[in-house]
Amino acid sequence: MLHKILLVDDEQELLSILKRSLSRQGYVVHTASSGEEAWKALSETMYDLIVSDLAMEPMGGLELLKQVRTIDSILPFIIMTGAGSIETAVDAIKLGAYHYITKPFKTQELALLARRAIEHGELHRKLESFNAQEEDDQTGAMVIGNNAVIQQMMNTVDKVSGSDAPILIQGETGTGKSMFAKRIHLASSRADKPFFTIDCGALTENLLESELFGHVKGAFTGATRAKRGLLEEAQGGTIFLDEIGELSPSTQVKLLRAIQELEIKPVGGNTPINIDVRFLSATSRNLDEGVETGEFRKDLYYRLAVIPLRLPPLRERQDDLLLFVDHFVRKFNTRYNKDVTELSPSALQMLMDSPWKGNIRELENVIERAVLLSDDNIITLDSLCTNARTCAQNKYENPSQPVELKSAVEKAEISAIRQALAVAEGNRSKAAKILGIGRRTLYDKIDTYNL
Repeated sequence: MLHKILLVDDEQELLSILKRSLSRQGYVVHTASSGEEAWKALSETMYDLIVSDLAMEPMGGLELLKQVRTIDSILPFIIMTGAGSIETAVDAIKLGAYHYITKPFKTQELALLARRAIEHGELHRKLESFNAQEEDDQTGAMVIGNNAVIQQMMNTVDKVSGSDAPILIQGETGTGKSMFAKRIHLASSRADKPFFTIDCGALTENLLESELFGHVKGAFTGATRAKRGLLEEAQGGTIFLDEIGELSPSTQVKLLRAIQELEIKPVGGNTPINIDVRFLSATSRNLDEGVETGEFRKDLYYRLAVIPLRLPPLRERQDDLLLFVDHFVRKFNTRYNKDVTELSPSALQMLMDSPWKGNIRELENVIERAVLLSDDNIITLDSLCTNARTCAQNKYENPSQPVELKSAVEKAEISAIRQALAVAEGNRSKAAKILGIGRRTLYDKIDTYNL
């Protein structure tokens, strides 16, 4: 991707010299002769760096920087200043400028500073995207387990981890499709690059296309400035299209072209932009039926489903139930400063008997409420049975001896490790990937459990 730089100075000769120099470095360079002109340019184009003179009238570099920070907290900004204005330049750094450079300077100095500033900006945008998309620290625990189907899926993911093959994840609502997509990204060769999620069913057609492809200024009502789409922001990384079955026919056509050509056009724009992303998608709908009825394009389906995966519902993963319960108990113990460590036998039996129509999402909701309602360190049947969930109290015997979560989970972990080693044919590195944990963690667990 070619990086765009906006140069701002009221000295036309200096602008011309700097533009030629930076253009030779491979940058796309635009110029503005005033702060006001620069602000207008920012509403029409997304830049990777602004280099601005400090002393301009009526809007100087400091005022321009303040304006920029109202719309973008990360965009790198370099101040050019005279020797007598260094104190003001330091003030600019306090306001968020990347650095300043004192006139006169060599063009090579600016080129070096520009490269570092752009790298700095890219790094912080990646960190921002990771923070925005960051799941719970134990995301892997929500994916792996004893279930043979899940472990075979992770084995498949491991086999294609080095490729950019699109993967389609199908499964009921609440089965953890988005968490599984994140696990696929972390197992891929793009793991250190951005991961963006967009819910295709939560936005109108126009907003969805703007989020995916970006838009130019004036593309539609309210588009007061240009905006990069997620497909461009995710360069080098992964885009996860959740509820892909909700795409309109028009958006399906545009997405198909993006996947085939690896380029996009912003809404209202004519200039194509090259993209480098891996596509993951998910749906709770039956896309095979959608293809048959013509609601979903067959050619797009085959593009998305190079590797099709189906996440089983929670009712088919009873061997993983205790792992999930333990995960959520730990999570909500931390959140609410509780110390729940055990389950009463009747509570455990009720959890095992439930149909879990809402799958993992419903289980999370139930455990959160149970942790909150527990009077001591034991989840009882009473804490699980509320107005939202009625239980036949006399259906379960209620022996006095509770089930300790730690020992129950250890048994489940031992079973999961043995299953993963069997699938990986004894290869511990491969088994660790299937389990979604680090190799060192797996070795420690093998030693701990004396396997």
